[in-house]
Amino acid sequence: MLPGELLVTKTKKNRIYPVFAEIDEEHQELAVELIEVYINFVGKKKSEIDEIVAEFEQGLNFKLVRGLRTLLERRCIFKSKFTVEPVLARKAVFEAASIKKITNRNEREEVIGNVAKKLNISVDDLEQSLWADQESEVVLDDFAALTPEELLKLYNLSLAQTLLFKSTGMNASFKGNYKEIFRAIKYLGLMYSPEGNKIRIEGASSLLKLSERYGTSLAKLLPTIVNSEEWGFDAEIVIRRDTPRIYHFVMDSKSRKNLLLSKEKESKTTFDSGIEERFYNEFLSSPASKGWELIREPDAVFTGKTVFIPDFKFKHKEIGIETYFEIVGFWTEEYIKRKLSKLRAMPFTMLVAIDRNLACFNSANFELGLHQPVILFSRKVPVGEVIRYLAGIESEEIKREVERLKGMRIEIEGDIVSIKDIAMRYNVGKEAIRACLNNPEYVVFKEVVVKKELLRELKEQLMSIEKYVQAREIIEETGLTNADEVLAHLGFRVQWKGLDPSAATIALQ
Repeated sequence: MLPGELLVTKTKKNRIYPVFAEIDEEHQELAVELIEVYINFVGKKKSEIDEIVAEFEQGLNFKLVRGLRTLLERRCIFKSKFTVEPVLARKAVFEAASIKKITNRNEREEVIGNVAKKLNISVDDLEQSLWADQESEVVLDDFAALTPEELLKLYNLSLAQTLLFKSTGMNASFKGNYKEIFRAIKYLGLMYSPEGNKIRIEGASSLLKLSERYGTSLAKLLPTIVNSEEWGFDAEIVIRRDTPRIYHFVMDSKSRKNLLLSKEKESKTTFDSGIEERFYNEFLSSPASKGWELIREPDAVFTGKTVFIPDFKFKHKEIGIETYFEIVGFWTEEYIKRKLSKLRAMPFTMLVAIDRNLACFNSANFELGLHQPVILFSRKVPVGEVIRYLAGIESEEIKREVERLKGMRIEIEGDIVSIKDIAMRYNVGKEAIRACLNNPEYVVFKEVVVKKELLRELKEQLMSIEKYVQAREIIEETGLTNADEVLAHLGFRVQWKGLDPSAATIALQ
């Protein structure tokens, strides 16, 4: 954020926009020169830096340069460099000077020399210590450098935040980053309510009167929103002249994403609890879960007057079906009641795992009242039960797809056809295709369907082959990669002699 006097805006009808710095050659050149000043002047006094930077403000956009300078100085660490505490140094000099009235430079140097000798330091060290605590005398000790592009984007973000100081509220939409945004909303003392696929964000007093009281909070929320994958907002900005007037500040990630600085996404998955993390790791390591993708903190679900963010979403890798999963751990009775109220409002079925050791379960007035499938657990979520639930969903979906394919002729052309390609053509999963393929001219394997005529030709060639490796080569030359599956179908048995494939032979069973 920047001081209000550095805000530069333009208006058009009922819209207002900050005058952003374009990420072009001219602005990047200015950013480079300013950054280099702070890099090269480490160890120098602030007054020396101010003198150099002030030259950039001559003949250029004063507010832009001052804004960039403000952001750069926030990345600086200035320290006072002294041998003796400045207050003590001044006291010693003033006391010595009061005894002997100073009327010229020589007398001053004499006093300084006597005080330095008394303090057992050099004259230069005393001179430096006298005013070392003044702002102009502090020394640049360290500077956290950044790239010119980062500086310009940070300036633009700060400019947008500064405009939001005058905001009474906003309608916002975003994809991803949900928990961080809603936590920030709560922390900043803001209120939200769903409005279609967007949320309305404002302060409590904004509901009753035209108030900019929460503008600073909205400004602080902006970096978290910008850190989403996709985002957009429409904020009401009050400009108070003779008569207050409301303008709209509208931005989205499509038009301004490249102008605003956002934090890099952390690749590490974070969890709200050890129970969630343990389930996540155990599910991914289970062979039975390989057909499912597990998504941490999926899209928010808007239900009536609230927003719900499930812990996980399961997405089938082939069929495309999705289902949500919520883990309810140990919390207070009030928290559980609010959580269950949200779960009851879900417009779809969602699996819920609840800790059976919740203290509120022992309350006589406590009612679960969920119309959702529930798994009770102690200490850890039973991955096997979750996988069985998903298997049931998968089975039901396959049945629906098979029912849809009934009576439909599945067209196949070619000697070898991928089941995946057929499934994509009919918009179903591979299991449904396998169940419904009944073409008498083809044989169904795990991943492909193969013309019987090609298989007959292969068998004739293999009749005179003894070596397993040679048989594999013949099969793979046709384009088939599942040699062992084909050999088994054709009635051949592989006889192994140790682990070396070159020593193995084939024979008809």
